[in-house]
Amino acid sequence: MKKLGHPNTAAEERAERAIRNMSVIDANKATYAVSAFPVASPSYHAVESTTFNVAPDGNGANLLLRLANDEVAELVDDDVAFVAAQRLHGLGLSPTLVARVPAERAVLFSRLDEGWRTAKIDDLMQEDAVVRLVEMQKTIAAGEPLGRPWSVFDGIDRLWPLISTSGAVLPGDVNWMLAWMTSIREAISASGVELRPAHGDPQSSNVMLGPDKALMLVDFDMAGDIDPYYQLGVQMNELYQFESWMKPLLEMHDGRFCEKAFNRCRLYAAADDLYWALRSLLQDVRSPLQGVEFLKYASWRFLRCRMLLGHPGFEERVRSL
Repeated sequence: MKKLGHPNTAAEERAERAIRNMSVIDANKATYAVSAFPVASPSYHAVESTTFNVAPDGNGANLLLRLANDEVAELVDDDVAFVAAQRLHGLGLSPTLVARVPAERAVLFSRLDEGWRTAKIDDLMQEDAVVRLVEMQKTIAAGEPLGRPWSVFDGIDRLWPLISTSGAVLPGDVNWMLAWMTSIREAISASGVELRPAHGDPQSSNVMLGPDKALMLVDFDMAGDIDPYYQLGVQMNELYQFESWMKPLLEMHDGRFCEKAFNRCRLYAAADDLYWALRSLLQDVRSPLQGVEFLKYASWRFLRCRMLLGHPGFEERVRSL
């Protein structure tokens, strides 16, 4: 932990400016240190934000400062992310939000104690954990809109001009994957879409596991008003390799299994893989982080996308909606 006044990096300079603008912290006594180090593969963790543990009076780091990185700033609505953080804390599903400095894209949270850790896929595959995650998502979806209508197809549309002019090396079949997105989008749109508030990014690195198997959600950059089957499809894709293992999640979510709804989840999974592959490529071009395996992560997401799109029954899924 270090005192303010001797920043060694641009991130530390931002952190110190943010801390000095937060009345809950005594800048003359406060100390801080990096909380999490970035890893893109196998888990996309701490690569779009920089976090610091903060001891507001120099004794005990009980606060967490999150600085949103600028590399993907145009893809994030900071105001909606802040509203979502407040909303989820009010529901008991995320840590306490303490302060915000918009100019630094900085948000201060209460730091979860030593009994908490970042969840792993193996943790969330367990039945009690996955049941709780689905319940949390349904609780969030029952609330008022967050004010950011979003679909993964809108996300791909926003990303494509950025990545196609960035100099990133794209796979030879990217246009084939993009063409499938048009068919999937049209099929889902024709079947009807109901947008509901959502955390939007249920990967394991955004879930905290605490005492007595308690769960909390963190990182609200993807929060918005989203088709619930998108988030459910992403969660299935994150946790399980086999569709027979995925199907019970739909029963937990809807109270019954419906083949059309399951197909919708799987179509969204393919689109989500393409979205995050492109987003990771953009990070590879833009990010100052050295040694972070953005390309490896993007390659894995491209591979999983083409495997799903190329499955013999995939076109039938699209037509079934």
